[in-house]
Amino acid sequence: MFSKKRHVRIDWECSIEDETDASVCVYVTFPDYSRWVANFYTIKCIESIRNDRLSRGENTFVWSEENLIIVDQVSRAHIEKIIDESMEQNTFEYLFKYFGSVQAPNVRQYPDGFFENEPMINSDIVMRQAGRLYEMLEHASDELKDNIKRFLFDDRKVRIEHLELIPKLEVKSMIVAEAEHEGRDMKREWEDVFAEGLDAEEKTNIYMEQYLWHVFSYTKKPCLSDEQAVEAFRNEPKKACYVFYQQHDLVLFLEDAARLMPEDVEGEQDIYIVDEHFKWTYVVTHESELGPYFVKAQHTR
Repeated sequence: MFSKKRHVRIDWECSIEDETDASVCVYVTFPDYSRWVANFYTIKCIESIRNDRLSRGENTFVWSEENLIIVDQVSRAHIEKIIDESMEQNTFEYLFKYFGSVQAPNVRQYPDGFFENEPMINSDIVMRQAGRLYEMLEHASDELKDNIKRFLFDDRKVRIEHLELIPKLEVKSMIVAEAEHEGRDMKREWEDVFAEGLDAEEKTNIYMEQYLWHVFSYTKKPCLSDEQAVEAFRNEPKKACYVFYQQHDLVLFLEDAARLMPEDVEGEQDIYIVDEHFKWTYVVTHESELGPYFVKAQHTR
């Protein structure tokens, strides 16, 4: 089912000081070009997070957008052992979440000859994933079923009416429209401004092709984070701005964003808000322990 040949990438591996008190994001890639992801948290790390939040009077629960695996240590040897055992026991796809396929420009990040000739994922895995979706759709409205059908087999473009953010903004009388800019162009310009000075190799080493905000999480560029970022965004005078997402190309334009607050985008995943002149940006990630981030650009367009 899963090839024993695999490539394991552990984010922030080099910065781990105590393997018994840390969390890491683990990506596993197979020769069929498929990528899978899970977060590994140690028991001690979860307790540390809990105690820290208790001391600040915040909620004490820990959550992870991707699949969460609790371990006693996050050494590479231990993680790879868990991966290999899960493949032998046919439990890998329950521990890890499918994360998409490796795109052509990123193939060079892997050893020569690692990939098969054709990117063809195992059909049994696809059928099981489809079965889970089918079970969920049994409880869905006819409208949602039609939307899913169009997304899968017709028009895969994310539309403005699909976004849960829109009603939150409209209820505050903000005018939201689909921008004329393509998402890929907006991401390229964001990268030019907020990752200015990083060369191609540096960007590859922090996997910016996956998430632009890695430029902040890998501390390649100074930024405000956590509550400092939230308050900076709250207090920043806002006029017109753009909103876009990492995972699709839809770009929103807010003509007057004066009433846009951090609470409006809380719970969003990998969302980027940027002033129309790229003077500042606010980013909310899918990782509970990373971000949000706020940065004022050194140079504007």
